[in-house]
Amino acid sequence: MMSKAIVIGSGFGGLALAIRLQAAGIPTLILEQRDKPGGRAYVYQDQGFTFDAGPTVITDPSAIEELFTLADKRLADYVELMPVTPFYRLCWESGKVFDYDNDQAHLEEQIGQFNPSDVEGYRRFLSYSQAVFKEGYLKLGTVPFLSFRDMVRAGPQLARLQAWRSVYSMVAKFIEDDHLRQAFSFHSLLVGGNPFATSSICDSRA
Repeated sequence: MMSKAIVIGSGFGGLALAIRLQAAGIPTLILEQRDKPGGRAYVYQDQGFTFDAGPTVITDPSAIEELFTLADKRLADYVELMPVTPFYRLCWESGKVFDYDNDQAHLEEQIGQFNPSDVEGYRRFLSYSQAVFKEGYLKLGTVPFLSFRDMVRAGPQLARLQAWRSVYSMVAKFIEDDHLRQAFSFHSLLVGGNPFATSSICDSRA
């Protein structure tokens, strides 16, 4: 008898799971309490305006492309992903502004205006972040930690990256200026995390 599955919720996670199940040949039913899918990416209209009810930026397009490939489809045939410049803009009450974008030279120029010595600190932080992405996201992002043994196995990598430290404390290790520390550590807030408590490597899995 063929197995069947029910997925509760049609947010990104629910839709991704349903696609994977159906690609594996398992008939799948999605249940959603709202009038349309989206979850945290829900969109609604009011008085002629369209509002995003949650995140609007996809930070890993390859994860979306993978789902379309599993379904024998091409993402480009359905969706056009638009680059955003800057990625975001931070504004402080003091009048200071920081634009985070994909232009390394522009980033370093802005950092230098806050604190010249933080330019080199940012470069070292970037190298650290790349290592966290490789270990915490690419290698461990899809690994279920179901037992103590699973944690022990990942222990050496996590220890090397000082995973016990919070996002903010790790940023502060490289960056001196408080404004810049905020700029490079607030991201865990987007998934309900506290930058002063969230593990520096867990933030990469978010």
